[in-house]
Amino acid sequence: MDYDSDPTPFYLKGSRTGVLLLHGFTSTPQSVAHVGRALHEATGATLSVPLLAGHGKTPEALAQTGYRAWLASAESALARLRGDCDRIVVGGLSLGGTIALNLAIRFADQVDRVVTINGSTGLYRPDQVDNLFCDQPDRFQRGIGSDICHPDRREICYDEIPFATMHERFVLTCATGAMLPRLTQPVLIFQSRTDHVVAPENGLRIMRDVGSAEVSLHWLERSFHVATLDHDRDLIVQKTAAFIDAKPCAV
Repeated sequence: MDYDSDPTPFYLKGSRTGVLLLHGFTSTPQSVAHVGRALHEATGATLSVPLLAGHGKTPEALAQTGYRAWLASAESALARLRGDCDRIVVGGLSLGGTIALNLAIRFADQVDRVVTINGSTGLYRPDQVDNLFCDQPDRFQRGIGSDICHPDRREICYDEIPFATMHERFVLTCATGAMLPRLTQPVLIFQSRTDHVVAPENGLRIMRDVGSAEVSLHWLERSFHVATLDHDRDLIVQKTAAFIDAKPCAV
């Protein structure tokens, strides 16, 4: 079945290993559905793909939320997964990757491994933050979604972004980046060489700054930002499945 057009959240029961997979800013579970379902099939893990607060509706609905609400959505999904599983892997795309890192840091006793796919840690191009200092910014800005190399796939996302939420995203990504040295679990990083939304330097920063003794970075050569809908998505599944099934390193 083709899940590339389904924006609904889903929860698939499986083993006592749980995987929490988070979509990105202004997006929906559609952007990670193929990867999530393929991971469930490959590993047998219980899989949770929630919808973050303010997403999947309208830009006006997103405007009523902020980073605390987005984190609360992920934390609720983590709590449900923890009730069914003994071992948890958290992962995500873009801002979902940022939130995955954030959860792994703040809930270290509940998260065993973390995967980030083009996650932001607060490294922005100058033009991406200029508007944060405007006295009278436009209420909405042009959307940033569907940065995909593949000619036939599209991301279901908002085509405009409430200006207020850009501040919220900025705080969350920068704060998470500052906390990276506190992350000690095994980390798997995917970073697209060509990414028009998140600077590729973010992948290098994660690898450099995390406190984990087990961290690996895989460059994606054929995908843009939404790599989970792009040419490398099955490579992401393959490497993530191996990471999920990997045995803990001996201490």
